[in-house]
Amino acid sequence: MARSRLLSAQLSAVEQHEGAVPKKAAVHEMRVAARRLRAALRVLRLRELDPPVKRLQDALGRVRDLQLQVDWLRGRDDILRRSRMASLRKAEQALERELQKWRSEALPALLQAAGHSTASSRKVWKMLRKRLARLEERLERARRRLSPQALHRARISVKQVRYLLDVAKESLPKKAVSLGADLKTLQATLGELHDVDVRIGLVKRKPALLRDQQEARKRLGRIASAQLERWLELHLVERAESALR
Repeated sequence: MARSRLLSAQLSAVEQHEGAVPKKAAVHEMRVAARRLRAALRVLRLRELDPPVKRLQDALGRVRDLQLQVDWLRGRDDILRRSRMASLRKAEQALERELQKWRSEALPALLQAAGHSTASSRKVWKMLRKRLARLEERLERARRRLSPQALHRARISVKQVRYLLDVAKESLPKKAVSLGADLKTLQATLGELHDVDVRIGLVKRKPALLRDQQEARKRLGRIASAQLERWLELHLVERAESALR
């Protein structure tokens, strides 16, 4: 796996959205691209370059979360929406500062690293096996109890495995890579549940809105339970692990 090609591709994916930030679509796509870039850094054993990418991802995440809250509150609670809009403006300012650091410090270092060496397929497989084991453990824990914390941890593992599969697919067996399609569906459901849990905390003093979101959580919880049961019944994680042996 050529380091220059892998890292350059992920850097380009991040950079192509920067000019349109803080537009909603650009923030979302740049955040996803930052996650893939972090996965590539792990594959290439360049963890020392990860902190500034994580800071950028976190800054994008704060803006993205507030954008979703502001949109959802429109027509539901104008006072709370104005409060969230004020927080959004501050988050956008913080993101712009992070982007300035990205351009002046992180990007030059990443570009310099893009032209060296190769990644070992054996190490990639080892990393993926470790992530799959953690994924299976967290999915089982979430299946037993659909608590916000358990679901959040499961969602993190789903994203980590999915993006690792995505950036390292050229060096992995097809049976392992095919797991990505199922991960995408599960990630979407867990993401919706996470959004609802955030809203429940946001409107806990608004009885009508709170009831609405609690009902939404019950509905999504049933969907998530069915998906988690399917994962465990079909042994999807075990099948991916067996392809790496």
